Amino acid sequence: MKPTCALTLATLLSMAFYRPAMALEWEGLELRGRTELAWRYTPLRDNTTFNPGRSIVDRPEHSGILGQRLSPSYHYGPLSLRGDFWLQSEINEDDHDEEFYIQEGQLDWYVNDNLIFSGGVGLQHWGPGYIWNPANPFQDREINVEDRVISYKRNGNVFAALEWIDDSGWSATAYYVRHKLRDPFYGDNVPYENTFAIKFNQQFNNSDLTLTYARQEKMDFFGSSFSITVGNQLELHSELSVRNRRFTQLAQRVAVSPVDDIFVLQRNETHDWHAQFLMGGQYTTESQINFIFEYFYNGEGYSNSEYDTLEQGAKHSSQQLASPFSAAAAGFLGNTNSMLGRMKQHYLFARISDTQLADDMEGKLFFRYGLQDASIVVGGLLSYDIVDGISLSAGGQYFGQVSGSETAEIPFRFILNAGITILF
Repeated sequence: MKPTCALTLATLLSMAFYRPAMALEWEGLELRGRTELAWRYTPLRDNTTFNPGRSIVDRPEHSGILGQRLSPSYHYGPLSLRGDFWLQSEINEDDHDEEFYIQEGQLDWYVNDNLIFSGGVGLQHWGPGYIWNPANPFQDREINVEDRVISYKRNGNVFAALEWIDDSGWSATAYYVRHKLRDPFYGDNVPYENTFAIKFNQQFNNSDLTLTYARQEKMDFFGSSFSITVGNQLELHSELSVRNRRFTQLAQRVAVSPVDDIFVLQRNETHDWHAQFLMGGQYTTESQINFIFEYFYNGEGYSNSEYDTLEQGAKHSSQQLASPFSAAAAGFLGNTNSMLGRMKQHYLFARISDTQLADDMEGKLFFRYGLQDASIVVGGLLSYDIVDGISLSAGGQYFGQVSGSETAEIPFRFILNAGITILF
C-alpha cells in the first residue's frame, strides 16, 4: 500500500472511531489519536543576500499537510508501555513527501516506590524556559514552540534511564542517550553520539532546582535551572549551561587556485568554554490571561563579526553562481539559508495567551526581538472548538524586514497555516 493511501485510510479510521475527546480502551490497552489536516502558505521574497533572485530556495508557496498520530499505552502491574507515532504526508503542486516518525516507544518499570527504570525511544525535554532550555543537554528548540497549527514531529532518541525519587523531595536520574546536536547552525550531517548524563532535582515548597552534568563523546556539559512561584500568579525562572566545545559552523574562505577562492561552512570545534543563559517569568491574571517574558543569551550563536563574514561569503558566492565554482557557491548558499532565523546571541521574547478570548476560542500572540540587529518575529495562533475534540485553528509568523537583520534574510516573507484537528 502506498504511504499516501495508508495515511488516508488511517485518517478515515480515526474519523470512524471518533468519540468526543475520549481515548479508546480495550483489555488494559489505551489508544489516543490526533488527526491534522492543514494548509500552509509560504510566499518567497524576491531577492535576499542568501537567496539571490530565488536561485537557491524556490519552492511552491502552497502545500497541504495530512498527519495521523497514534499514542498507545499499556499498563501491567509495575510495567508500563508507551508509544507515540506519526505518519505525515506533505503535498504541493510539484511533489509529495511521506514520513513516519517514532517519537516515543518506551518501557517504564516501577521497581518500587522510589526506583524507576525506563528505556527505548523518547524525547528528553526539561527546563522551565519557554523559548529555549539551556539547562537541557539534549536541546531541540522546536519542541518548545507550542503555538502551532501543525505539530512538530521528529524521531526520538534511543535511551535508557534509571531514576531514584527520595521521599524527602529530591531525585537523581542517570541517562544514556544516543543523541545529536539539532540546532541548524551545527549543520545537516551531524552524527549521533553516545551521551551519558546525570540530573539532580530538588523540589521545595514553592521552588524547583535542577543540576545536570553530561558527557558527550567530545564535550562536557554543565547545566542548572531554578524556578520559583511568588504568590498565586507570578512565576520566575532561570537556566544556565556551559560547555567546553563549540561546534557551530562558521564561514571560511578557502583558496582553490592562486587566483580563486570559495567560501565553505566548517564546524568550529574550539575547546573554549561557552555559555547559554535564560531568565524570565510568567504572570497569570485572575481572568486566566498568561504573560511570558524572557531574555536568552546563546554563546553557541554568531557574534556580529562572524555574521558579517557569513554575509561576505554569501555575496561572494552569489557572484560565483555562473562560474566554474557554481556548485560550491550554491551549496554554501543552500546551507546558510537553512541556518537563518535565530543564529545570533541576544534575544528578548514575549508571549500572551488567553484561553477564554471568546466563546470556545483561544488566542496566543508572541514577539521575538534580536538585540544585535533589531530582527523581529511576530506570530500568533487562534483556535476554535467546534465540538469537544474537533477544533479549527489558524496562525503564522511574520519575519521583519529591518535592513541588516537576520530575519530580513529569511527566504520567506511570512508563513500562514490553517487546519482542522480531530482528537480521540
